[in-house]
Order: sequence, then C-alpha cells, then structure tokens
Amino acid sequence: MSTGRPRRDPHGERGYAAVLTAVFVAFVMLPCCAIAIDVARMYLEIQRVQNAADAAALAAVTYLPDDFNAAATTARAVSGKNGYPDTDPVDVAVTLGAKPTQLKVTVTSTIRNSFAAAFGMDFATVKRSAMADYNGPAPMGSPCNSFGNEPPPGYAEANAPGQQTVAAPPGGATCSTKPDFWAAIAGPGTPKANGDAVMTRSCAAGTSGCNGTVNAEFDPTGYFYVVRVEPAAVGQPVRLQVFDPAHVAVGDNCENAPKEVEATTTRLEDVMNPYTHDGLTRYAGGAAGNYCTGDVGSGVITSFAVRGPTDTYQPVNGPAMTDCVRQFKSYGASTATSKTLRDKRNDGSTNGSYNHEVARVFRQWVDLCTFTPTKAGDHYIQVRTNVSLTGAALTDSIGGIYGGNQRVFTQMGDDTAVGGSGNNRFAFRAVGPAKASVSISGWEEMGVYANYPQANTIFNLVRVIPAAASKTLIVTFFDVGDASGAGTIKVLKPLDSNLPDTLVGCTGSGVRTSVPDCQLTNVSSSSGFNGKTQTVRVPIPATYTCESTQRGGCWFRLTVSFPGGVTDTTTWSARVEGDPVRLIE
Repeated sequence: MSTGRPRRDPHGERGYAAVLTAVFVAFVMLPCCAIAIDVARMYLEIQRVQNAADAAALAAVTYLPDDFNAAATTARAVSGKNGYPDTDPVDVAVTLGAKPTQLKVTVTSTIRNSFAAAFGMDFATVKRSAMADYNGPAPMGSPCNSFGNEPPPGYAEANAPGQQTVAAPPGGATCSTKPDFWAAIAGPGTPKANGDAVMTRSCAAGTSGCNGTVNAEFDPTGYFYVVRVEPAAVGQPVRLQVFDPAHVAVGDNCENAPKEVEATTTRLEDVMNPYTHDGLTRYAGGAAGNYCTGDVGSGVITSFAVRGPTDTYQPVNGPAMTDCVRQFKSYGASTATSKTLRDKRNDGSTNGSYNHEVARVFRQWVDLCTFTPTKAGDHYIQVRTNVSLTGAALTDSIGGIYGGNQRVFTQMGDDTAVGGSGNNRFAFRAVGPAKASVSISGWEEMGVYANYPQANTIFNLVRVIPAAASKTLIVTFFDVGDASGAGTIKVLKPLDSNLPDTLVGCTGSGVRTSVPDCQLTNVSSSSGFNGKTQTVRVPIPATYTCESTQRGGCWFRLTVSFPGGVTDTTTWSARVEGDPVRLIE
C-alpha cells in the first residue's frame, strides 16, 4: 500500500496549457503581430516620404533665389511624380530656409492602418522634411542685358525703340555701354598660348593645361553664355543680337581698318551703304573708338545657337531652339576696305568692289534670334568655331548670315576638317521691351578680349550668392598680361555684401602662390604669365550675405590696371568649390 501524495493527471494539465496558449495568442501575439505589420508599413512609408521630400527639394531649389513661385510649383510636381501629390491625404509644404537660396519641402502623408485600427488606431501620420541649398553655377562678366561693349546701332536701327542703351539691373552691380572688353573665341587651329584655353586644339611646349602638343582643356562644344530670363520677361519677345559676329581681319587694334586711297587723299566717305550713316566714325581705325573689335587671322567660321532651359545644370543638354542658329564665314583683311564697304561714290556712280555681305555684318548689330519665353529660367547661347558651313542655307538673297545648320546643335565632338587660325571678337545684347528683365553672362568660363589704350577699369567678375558661405570661390585667369607694361589685377567684394573692403585670406596657385589683399601685381608676359594659368582662391566667410534676390546683387568685381594699355585675349573661369546643389537637412 502506497503512503505518498496522489499524482496529478498530466493529461489534465495539458488542457490548462492549451487555454493559456490560446489566450496569449489571441490577446498578446496577434495584436503584437498586427501592430508589427503596421509599424513595418509605416517605416516603409517614412522612407518613401523622405525620398519624395529629398527629390522635390533638390529639383526645385535651382529656381532660387529668383523665382520662389516656380520653385514651389516644381517641388509639388516632383513630389507628385514620386507618389505624393499635394492632395488629401497628402500635404506638401514649401518654404524658404534661413537664406534665400535654401528651400525646405515638407511632405505629410496620412495612411490607414490595416490591423491596428481594430485597437482604436485607425490612422498613422508620417511627416518628413528636406532642405536643399543652391549656389551655382556662377554667372560671369555681366548682370546686364548686354555682354561686352555696346556700340550704338547702325543706320537701319538707329531709331529703333528700346535699343539705344544697356538696361541697369536692380541691386548693387552697375552696367555700362563700354566696359572695355569684348567676348572672344579662337579658331581651333590657333595656338592655345594666344589666349583661348577652350576652343583651341594645340599647344606649344610650356603652355599650361597641355598634354604634349595637345590642348587637354579643349572643349569641342565651345563656350556658353547664360541668357537669364526673369519672371517679368515671361510672355514678352526677347530679341538677341550679336555685334560684329563675322570674322573680318582688321588687326588687334584695327590698324587695318577700312581706307581708300584716291590720288593723294586718304579718306572715308561718311555715307557708305544702307547700314551706316557714320562711316567716318564706325569704320575708323585704332582701338580708342567704340567699334574696334580687333579680329585677327583667317578662316574662322563662327557659329551661334540658342538652347532652351534644362534641369541638368549642363547647357549642352538644353533643347535646341532650331530656328535660333546662325553662322558667319571669315573675311580676310582685303575685304575690310572702303571700296568693299562703300556702295556708291560721291558722284553717285556704283562701286564695283562693294561687298554687301561684309557691309551687312561688319561693325553692325545682327539679329541672332527672337523668342518668347513661357517661363522664367536660363537659356543658353552656344558659340563654337569647329562646325562647317556645309548644309547651311542663306537666310535671304543678300548673304552674309547663314541659318539652318543643325550640326551646330547636334555635333557633340570635333570636326577636324574645320580649321581657322585667329580670333573673332564680338558682343551680345538683348533688346526690346523685355531687356530690363534679361541678363547675358558667361557660363563658368569665358573668352575675353581687351584692347584699350589706358586700362584702368572695373569689371563685374562673378555672382556669388549666400549659399556659398563657408565655401571657396575659385577664379582662374589664363594668359593674362599681354600689355606694353606690367599691370595689377585685384578681386573686389560685391558692393552690397557685408565683406570687408579689402578681401583677406586669398591664396594662389600657378604663377603666384602669394596673393596679398587678393591682388596680383607686376602682371605681364615677361613676368611669367604668358601662356600660363593663375588661380586665386577667395574664402567666403560663414557670415557672408548680399542682396541675392536682386539680379545686380552679389557680384564680385575685378579691377584691372595697365597704365600703358593692353591688347590681350584671356580666358576666365570661376566656380564655387563643392556641389552646386546639396541637401543640408
């Protein structure tokens, strides 16, 4: 007989365990799993919302600081393309950051819970923000509706409304009809050491940026100029013109200017052709006047084309405006004579040597293109000298202006069959009712030609907006100093900025490493600048501010002094170190 306690029936305990397990699963595990599913979905939604906010901020910030409305519209459109349109249950808020170049996009999404709703949690709200900053690319050379000197129009346009003068922009920068420089481009066969760092194929030994005798900096797409269209210009015709667009070799200082010898008298007739009534002034020699662009060399075919806006920050990706392409052939020095340019003699007899083509484009403003922008933004003028005239059609029966050659747009590489050695100098302007709301500037780099007897002037160098604070402005000069005597080049602060009158902390590389007060002294070919690159690095303080909402604001300037005069083709470039567009939150 057993004396121990009675043993429990293990089969009975299994029933209790089953009940407890069922209760645990029903009231603990299932709700936890349901919530876990909803939480996982919410984490996925957080990532998607953040991606939409990031994409919207990066795409839209490029409209700042000029056009907040366009930035806000773009931000909402991009958010929508990423799955979050600005309609219930999504909200897309767009605001400015602490600086006018910063854009904050906040996307709020409300989602319905699948399982947690059974426990009273019907909805979950996800809210994420992104802030982007935009500092470039920096326009160079001009905040105005003209780039380079702006000579008066010829006879055909002398009384045309709205075309007599440059339009000064709002803000701190100033505009002048004679800033004492021209835009410049070389034929691809020109030696790089002559001053064009971009459009020349070959180099001599010792020239900066060369791989043996090959120009490593050669860009077959040429130069680009930014045509910045502000909101006030939308819907109005923008008429772009080029001064003296054809290559007519007259010498750096126009020493081979038009002239005619009759008997013992050298003279220029004042009335020469349908394009000018001021031949004595317009066709005169010497660099002191308003009209001497100083073309040299031979065979330089110059092509101009206008491209539309692009979101890629690369002008070469801008869509071709197929009606806005013009080409001009080269004319040798023998064509720049009064016989070539004069239609009739004093006695009314016809001049058999008269060349209508040359007279039409020589020292005249020539139409490049007229377009009506549908939105604010940047258009681009592309200029190159390595595209042939093949396939181009004359725009009319007179000649001199060629149009229709789409290779100016589509030829991405070089055409080595196109030569030309020399330099073509010219200027741009926008005229008409929209001119006060349009500016033309160099894009990242520009060719510049100066030929004036007493060089002591101040240029608008580059626009640097507050987004560049704490970064470095990098300015590069190639082949400066072709002058009769040594000169001085100094970088100056924007007039509307909070920087000190004398910039500090600048450093250099290339010819000089020391750049005290952001100034280069003893600048000349003989002091080492011939065919060489000089870089100046300008630190931008963290506290830097300027009037970035105004087109004339935030322009660093350059003072150039060559007391003995200068005849110089140079290439300038400028950029702010770092990515032009970046997320800062």
